[in-house]
Amino acid sequence: MTVDLGLDHVGLAVRNLGDSSVAYLRLGFQLTAKSMHAGSLEPGGPVVPWGSGNQCAMFQRGYFEILGLVDPSLPSNVKAMLAKYEGLHIVALDTADVNEAYREYVKRGVHVSAPIRLERDAAFGAQGEHVRCARFANVYPDIHAFPDARFIVIEHKTRDVLWQPHYLSHPNGALGLSRVYLVSDRPDERSNQLATLLGPAQSCCGAFRFALRSGELWVCGSQAMRSMVPRACADAFERVGAACIDVDSLERLEAYLGDVGITYELASQIGTEKRSVWVGPLEGTVSPIQFVQA
Repeated sequence: MTVDLGLDHVGLAVRNLGDSSVAYLRLGFQLTAKSMHAGSLEPGGPVVPWGSGNQCAMFQRGYFEILGLVDPSLPSNVKAMLAKYEGLHIVALDTADVNEAYREYVKRGVHVSAPIRLERDAAFGAQGEHVRCARFANVYPDIHAFPDARFIVIEHKTRDVLWQPHYLSHPNGALGLSRVYLVSDRPDERSNQLATLLGPAQSCCGAFRFALRSGELWVCGSQAMRSMVPRACADAFERVGAACIDVDSLERLEAYLGDVGITYELASQIGTEKRSVWVGPLEGTVSPIQFVQA
């Protein structure tokens, strides 16, 4: 039995939340208001304030989270991420029942934490006139067993607080988070290990593809990554290399990028002959992003 997982969101850890938010607004994403994190420090513990905050681009399917360290004196997972590198770290996978997922992983001998409660206040309403609490329950796979990303298995308790209709329209036409690319110098080994968390992978074009309930995760070696990502860093291994976002029209996206003066490159989408647009990393965006036609 495999745990039923969908691609929920990716998290970009940055040193300056304000600068990165400006960069992603220019790239054509509508962002939520800044929200501060809070959570338990251990399973069953009380929810306490954390020193990190975020702004998110919410899509019809999934979302893109920008996390920044706001108060270094308070606890935050962002500290460890930034100590490693600035860029994409979090790969969150949604499940309907995090407790059931936890029990299944324990039964299979997968090293994961017990479910931990998290919450954060979020602006609610078309004008942000209200504040509501967004609540989650997360299971964290062992970072030493799965070093490629900060994986999270997440159950959303208050989906209506995050996926508010007025957040889902973006000037660049973004519709959904569709792929995440991991880069490794040992893709065979990494994909075998990830199979214990995600289920079996399919070998494709020198890479490995995990088809999830919604979205895909790819594990790529350096050659496959360079052939796919025009601006890939060849020596940046064991990390999240890039995220892929569906848009309603690549032609409209290219016109938008041209209007705001953002350069981009064209490349084939790995596993298909479909055209894709690559942007970045630009100043403030930190990591490259791929756009494909929905």
